[in-house]
Formats: sequence, structure tokens, C-alpha cells
Amino acid sequence: MAKPACKCKETECEECPEWIFTLADLIMCMMGLFVLLWVLKPSGGGGTGDQAAIERQLQVIAGIREGFGYEPNPTSSDVVDRIMIRQRNGELGAGNATERQDGADGTDNSVTTIRMSNTATIGGRILFEAGKADLDAASPKVLAQIATLIRGHRQVILVKGHTSMDDFGDGATPQQNLDLSLRRAQAVADRLMKLGVEQEILRVVGCSIHEPVKERAYSADLKAQNRRVEVEATSTLVEELRDGPKGSSGRKPSAPAAAPAVPPAHH
Repeated sequence: MAKPACKCKETECEECPEWIFTLADLIMCMMGLFVLLWVLKPSGGGGTGDQAAIERQLQVIAGIREGFGYEPNPTSSDVVDRIMIRQRNGELGAGNATERQDGADGTDNSVTTIRMSNTATIGGRILFEAGKADLDAASPKVLAQIATLIRGHRQVILVKGHTSMDDFGDGATPQQNLDLSLRRAQAVADRLMKLGVEQEILRVVGCSIHEPVKERAYSADLKAQNRRVEVEATSTLVEELRDGPKGSSGRKPSAPAAAPAVPPAHH
């Protein structure tokens, strides 16, 4: 005799339908939009307060871009990009949007030096091709900006040349690296003098391979950062290093000039 068919209901699926997840995503997006609108809402009153509020809002936008890994373009005119660069250079603190004098654009959005001393690195690094001491096409513009900053000042300016491990390969002698670093520094110093910088304030220094900014550099891009010349302004006046009474040079003594206005160096 055949068994009667079971009339029990099948167990219903307890999992959420897929549309629930889509709805949750939409709600989260709307909440995020409302938060942004609230943060960016204009404040009343006009005048300085409005300007400060706008700058705070721009800093919030910069923070959002930073959170998503956005890299600002150093040559961009976008106001948020400029704020991000100023924040990275330490020119903006929390709630402080005070402008500071821009230095030379250079090749980097931040200035790097490894020497701990009373100096300020001016502009970005002047880079060179492997084994060469010739200035590239981008160097004249940067050097013109640097010359504008230091021309007429009386502080000692260090022009420091550097080489990289890939300039000559593994068979390079110490003298080869030293000579190349000196020739690179001299090429930059010669261009600065053509741009009106006084020869007596310049000090050409060859650092060979001993001061890399990118240690253990294995890729071509990282090695290229070490093939460079840096221009550093010191706090020492030229007259302080001369033999005999201070200011007894052939030129008319002048009042000590203020240090070149440059962005703070990042060590």
C-alpha cells in the first residue's frame, strides 16, 4: 500500500533578498551626500568669516582626496591641489590657512635634504642623466627661480653635486664619482652666475655617492633621484668668513641682508 504524500511545507529560505543590499548601499550613499552638503554649506555674515569658512571647506575637500590616495599635481592651478601641497610642506596647520611665500617650483612637491644643519634647501633638486653633467631642458626654469630668490643676498650658498650608483656602474672609482659630482655642481653654479648671482657667495661642493636621498635604490626612477644638485642657503654671511676686519673687502660694506625667503626644508 502506497504511503500518503507529505503535506508539510518546505522550509522557506531565511536569507535576505539581494535587493536589501542594494537598498542599504543607496542609503549609505545618501547619508554620505548629506554629510558633505552639511560640511560644505556656506556660512552667513560675509567678510573675513566667509573667507575662513571657504578655506576650511577646501581643506576638508583636500582631506577627502587625501583619504582616497589622490596625489596633487605640483604644477596644477587647482586650489585644492595647492592646499594639499601646502599642507604636506607644513605651511598649513589645523584651522590655519595663512599663505606663505612660495619658493621655486622645482621637480618635487616637497624638498628633501639629508644634512642636519642650519641651512634651507631652495627649490627642488636639479636632476641629471646617468654619467652626465649637462643641464636638462627643465633645469633653466628652476634655476631662474632659484636665482631670483638668492640674487642680491650675502649669505653663503652651497651648490652641492651628487652622483648615483648607476652613473658608472659597479666598476666606478671614487675619483670618478667625485669628479662627476663636482662637474654637476659647477654646471649649476655657472648658470646661476649667468643669471646674476654673485660668484663670491657660491660654494661648489662635490658629495660623490655619499649622501643619497633614496637609499637602497634599485629601480631606475629611484636611482635618478640621487643624480642631482641641491642649492642650499646658509645663515653665514660672506663677510664673516673673510680674513682681516669684517667688511674690509674691496666693495662698499652693506648692511646684512635678510636670509633668502625660502620654504622650510624637510629633513
